[in-house]
Amino acid sequence: MTPLARLAWGEDPLALDPHWSCGLPLLPLQEALERTVFRAGLSRQAWLRRLADQLHAPALLPVLWLLPRGWRLTPAALPPRLQGLAATLEQGLLSPVLLAALADDLAHLLPPSQAGASAFDLWSRTHVRFGGQERPIPATATELEARLATALEDATVPADHPDAARDADRSAGAGPLFGGLIWRNIGLRFAQGETARRVNAELAQLLNRLAANLASAADPWSFEGCRSGRTWIAWLEARGWSIQGRLRASIASFGLGASLPDDQGGWSQVPLGLPLRTGLLDGNGEEAMTLLPHAALELQLLRGSATRVSLQYYQGSEGLCGWEGLNDLHRPWQNDPANGTVRYLGEPFTGERLLELIDLAELTALLHNRLASDLALRGGGYGPLGFCIDTTALLQQAMSDRCDLFPLLLSGIWRERLQRWSLDHAESSGLAPEASTALERYQQALARLPLDLSHHGADRPEAWRRLRACLPASSPFQQVERLQSAGLSNDAS
Repeated sequence: MTPLARLAWGEDPLALDPHWSCGLPLLPLQEALERTVFRAGLSRQAWLRRLADQLHAPALLPVLWLLPRGWRLTPAALPPRLQGLAATLEQGLLSPVLLAALADDLAHLLPPSQAGASAFDLWSRTHVRFGGQERPIPATATELEARLATALEDATVPADHPDAARDADRSAGAGPLFGGLIWRNIGLRFAQGETARRVNAELAQLLNRLAANLASAADPWSFEGCRSGRTWIAWLEARGWSIQGRLRASIASFGLGASLPDDQGGWSQVPLGLPLRTGLLDGNGEEAMTLLPHAALELQLLRGSATRVSLQYYQGSEGLCGWEGLNDLHRPWQNDPANGTVRYLGEPFTGERLLELIDLAELTALLHNRLASDLALRGGGYGPLGFCIDTTALLQQAMSDRCDLFPLLLSGIWRERLQRWSLDHAESSGLAPEASTALERYQQALARLPLDLSHHGADRPEAWRRLRACLPASSPFQQVERLQSAGLSNDAS
């Protein structure tokens, strides 16, 4: 059998290590699909037709990307708007080259986005929609303290309280397919209560709005006299808060989960990930596959032992580059810092280094959101202006002159556009000294950041190093262990 055949028909990239434990019953996706069809008494084709009927829900679109070979939906089974993507994925896995090409071509071939708020409008708004309700972000210390107090009361609800369990079950996803498979995780909880997560979302937007003052210095929005993230962080620290930033990576599932009822009345959780060809040959001459990471700048704000605000910054599918609440459902096989499923890159940022990092994040968000808005890019530039991995890598490259992420897909033409955009902005704006320093760092990082579209020869070991550096230290996916071993053998070759 040729290496290419082994790649196409070989081991399941989402296979699980049966000895890996997180205290919950885990079930591989392929086995969950087979059990579902068996329970439903359907043929695989009939079951897939039922799945296709559910794909009108945007939250389920990632299913197209992560279904295993043999379970792929045919283009004819899907709505017309999804048939082109299905045809691209039907016969194989995504690759860095294909992802980058899709991001660039879609931006050039599709008409500009005319619907909804622009990336800049989303970034600079002064209100947040959470849980079906919308309210303004806090603008005074009194408002902030009142919301923190409410979040603190919410945190005293016991973890096994019925309300907490129901709250967790409202996570995004569609209803069950006949046979029991549900595209969300039933029975899991969030690390924080609903009110605390609302405060996370509000303070993330507060940081975004302060950052937007870079574009409107003549009429700045302020919080207690603070007009930038730098001054707001310093204001908090002067009042007893402890704040640190860390770059993190974990296996991405685009917020999607899956679970299947078991015979005892409980639920088996189905870990998900997006398999991706790497463009790198391992020691056996086979192309290695990885699982696409999610990467972000994590910001933790602590006061005492009870008050915690958790934020993350990245170029997101939410339609902007900026801050969001770190409000993920707690999936211990995917996003638990305590068990090694979250990989932290480098040392924490504190003190002046943290303030410099905040300056850089604000400047990056300004450039990306302005360019996305002026060119009417779909999704706020998600894809053409990079994915979450790319913006996190830009921050690390700019602050540390190194990069520990793979794959990086911000392509040359969009780097050129961002570089020219940043130069034009520097010439037309009177930037504060800290913003000028951030701009210089950003431009240097944009020029030096690796691009993972093709690797051979001398740059291959460095690509392998970055590939391993952002993998979790512990994971139920057997592919993670295979990659670590394959990378080590390549380093020795």
